[in-house]
Amino acid sequence: MVKPPSKDNPQSSAVVAREVARMILTGVWREGTTLPREIELASRFDVSRASIREALSLLKAKGLIASKQKAGTHVRARFDWNMLDEELLNWTLSALPTQEFAKQIMEVRRIVEPEACAICAVRGTDEDFARIERAYRGMDAAGMDRVAYAEPDLQFHRGILIATGNDFLIAFGATVAAALRMSFNMSSKNPGAPRKSLPYHRAVLDEIWARNSDGARQAMHKLMDLTEGNIVTAMSRQKKDTEDENARTRRTR
Repeated sequence: MVKPPSKDNPQSSAVVAREVARMILTGVWREGTTLPREIELASRFDVSRASIREALSLLKAKGLIASKQKAGTHVRARFDWNMLDEELLNWTLSALPTQEFAKQIMEVRRIVEPEACAICAVRGTDEDFARIERAYRGMDAAGMDRVAYAEPDLQFHRGILIATGNDFLIAFGATVAAALRMSFNMSSKNPGAPRKSLPYHRAVLDEIWARNSDGARQAMHKLMDLTEGNIVTAMSRQKKDTEDENARTRRTR
């Protein structure tokens, strides 16, 4: 465990919150577990009790923990966790980069994005479509540069959610930005993956411009198929690399 700074600073409570969340997410502190008292946590993380209280308040807002008078603070059941909170999602991705978690993220995207495309095609304005077009051109201009490609790719997908004009979908887009970034980062580890996805994005954009809701929906499903395949391939490669590294380590002992 990386220990937080020995003296309080503006980031102390955030560092503590992230570390406590990591222990919860990885099962060190399981559902129903009572957390140590504030004074014990302050000693453990070498910060003030004020920082501990701020950190716990942050985790309560995310649904990870709850407090009861005379019973202390305990870890809430997993179904109470606000997994669409962007910060919590980022912590989870860092703590649990598993294939199952990636699968769940793709399931969420499949539920939301194809239907959002269909709505966007019917309800979006030319200005909305132009915004999505600019994001696409940014992706095209990035060439094989994965880093340069990432931001316009996110703007492309979020632009579609914004174009629905549905406040709930727009808000949802803000919370799943980390999920989009995660799936992009994983899928784009495959050689040439960003460039290979361009025609699929272009197909989505063309159907939106044509105001073809069914075509836009199907085009986004095809893009999701490609992305999911890239993620599975990337994770398989990552697993093999880890196994190879472990094998080399054993041989050198």
